[in-house]
Amino acid sequence: PTPPRSNLPDPGPGDALDTSPDAATERLTQVAESLLGDASRVALADVLGSDWPSARRVLADLTTLDLRPELPYRLTWSGGLTIDPEREPAWLSHGYLERAR
Repeated sequence: PTPPRSNLPDPGPGDALDTSPDAATERLTQVAESLLGDASRVALADVLGSDWPSARRVLADLTTLDLRPELPYRLTWSGGLTIDPEREPAWLSHGYLERAR
């Protein structure tokens, strides 16, 4: 069962969330442009830091961005995989963020 919820009103962060139809598209575009800069292609290994929780968030945003055909960005993956037990995560799949148009 789910935990009990309070009956008190909660004006929490949901009120600050931009729910306009274009808000998600604008945020994803900002993420892509901040990673690409002036380049048309960037290796994910170069833009994902060693902070795994932050890297997961960026990968989630980039996956969402790739699934939006109206946006001009794509993820491409190579067949290679690098293993390094000293890193977090210990594996690296070689991929790129690219401008599609």
